[in-house]
Amino acid sequence: MSEHERDNLDPQQRRAQDAVRGLGVPDADPAFRARLKEQFVSGAVPARESPLATRAPSRIPWFSWGALAAAAVLAWAALGLNSLPGPELLAMRGPGAVVVDGRRADATHPAAVGKMLRPGAHVVLEGEASLDILYPGSLAMRLSPGTDLVLPERPGRWFRRTVAAELAMGEISVRTGPDLAGGELDVVTPAGTAAIGGTLINVFHNDELSCFCLHDGTARVLVDGVDLGAIPDLQRRVVFMDGREPLLDAAAPPHLEHMAGLDRDHPDVFSRE
Repeated sequence: MSEHERDNLDPQQRRAQDAVRGLGVPDADPAFRARLKEQFVSGAVPARESPLATRAPSRIPWFSWGALAAAAVLAWAALGLNSLPGPELLAMRGPGAVVVDGRRADATHPAAVGKMLRPGAHVVLEGEASLDILYPGSLAMRLSPGTDLVLPERPGRWFRRTVAAELAMGEISVRTGPDLAGGELDVVTPAGTAAIGGTLINVFHNDELSCFCLHDGTARVLVDGVDLGAIPDLQRRVVFMDGREPLLDAAAPPHLEHMAGLDRDHPDVFSRE
């Protein structure tokens, strides 16, 4: 260290430097020096093995990279093939408008509405407009006028087999298809959730209650995580917003007619190419 560099040290650093400089050089042990000299003369000084010589190679062989790339391609393909088709417009009726994710289209322009539909879209019906939507092979649904609904995502073919729709207001009827067999559609309302297997069901919600009417098949209702049990065919569970005990009763005729209309208007909906 130069004197200029020493000038940049504070007093404590200078004292430490002086202490180190004042240390004596330790003498080597005479026996160690004699043994080292003998090994050097005879050529028996042990070689020091580099730690790098025993370190495992850090590079992955080229064939491993190929396997990883192939696995990634297969995983990506599986994800793409897993998703079943998303929503399509089946039919529209009545004057009014359809609002999809904030974009508004007149009910007299079904092509425009069809282009706006997508999995998970927020759909609001205005006026007297009603809407029939198809997820080919998986489910068909009818939305009544005034309905406010978030559509389900696309169901999965092998995994992600449960999808959910959120009904904030209004009425929907749902017929599930063969591609959803073994999967589940959950219709969530502010009052409860209908967990739907293979079935035809109607779900209605207003400011006072949610009504879950089953025509046929399998569905159960959950409220705050509590399973109220399966709904028998042609009956309904009514869950009240004011906290009253849920009601199990005969299905309401208007809701039965709503479901019958969906089946009547689209009898072959799951047999189309």
